[in-house]
Amino acid sequence: MINDLEPGAKPPSPLRSMVRLMARGIQARGRPAPPDSAAPRRKVALERSAIAIDPRRVLAYAHATGGEGIEGFGSARPAAPPFFSATWETALALEMFAGMERPLPLGAFVHLSTDLVCARPLVAGDVVRCRVELERLEPVRRGLRLTVLARNWLGAGQLCSQSTSIFQVRTAAQGLPADAPRPPAPEPEAPADGWVELVRWDLPGGAGRRYARVSGDYNPIHLWAATARPFGFRSPILHGYATAARAAHTLIEHCLHGDPAEFRGMRIAFRAPLPLPASVCFLVNDDGPRRWFRVAAPGEGPVYAEGSWGARPD
Repeated sequence: MINDLEPGAKPPSPLRSMVRLMARGIQARGRPAPPDSAAPRRKVALERSAIAIDPRRVLAYAHATGGEGIEGFGSARPAAPPFFSATWETALALEMFAGMERPLPLGAFVHLSTDLVCARPLVAGDVVRCRVELERLEPVRRGLRLTVLARNWLGAGQLCSQSTSIFQVRTAAQGLPADAPRPPAPEPEAPADGWVELVRWDLPGGAGRRYARVSGDYNPIHLWAATARPFGFRSPILHGYATAARAAHTLIEHCLHGDPAEFRGMRIAFRAPLPLPASVCFLVNDDGPRRWFRVAAPGEGPVYAEGSWGARPD
């Protein structure tokens, strides 16, 4: 299934696509799944052209994700934050999932990891073409795991960014044997020692709703305790892309002299849900050939996310 949204077509709404996705999951409840239900019969992809980067939306996104201190995001022709493309990639991915031949099961839709490569910085006024593809869909102990490839090009054909993200629809066990091996934790595996606290984030209870307003991603697990509890969370949790964006902005501001053009990519794995409200530590580790970061609770608390990042070569 390969669909192209022509220039001028109404963009997919993440909220509408999420509702459609959940409605199809509800309709499919109780139906026996065929043995090959995890394998799409045809290529699943969605593409959209003529995505214009609005400077006002860039500024709102930066303020919602801790990037308000970066001058480049608030200039006359602002740079687009590294994960800004996730605002339209999420919309396209949800629309792609909602339109699949076989509906995804109903459950908490969670973000496990993303590997982002920034080939060319984007700025307000650029017009982008985006394509998302379902690379892999596999059953795991509690639901389905989906691997999504997203790429963005300028109108002249230059590749701007590419990301590979892994998501999971968490449900009851999918008929796997009790002794089935658990899937490995998403990479990367960060070093054990040598961490230095760089800054602390104070995240209010409404941080998920604030990110939803600038991204359009109104997944109920991120909004209020009342909407998160039916999916197994006692409080709302921060979006994975919001965590990734805050991490990227912290690195740009404190490690790259505030220059977004220096940022070249990031690998991030989400180890535990980040409940809201929260005060969390952002730590860095430069001991070794790679640069690492970690988002963790103070003291001996859980690690919420960790990964590695890259800068433009000298």
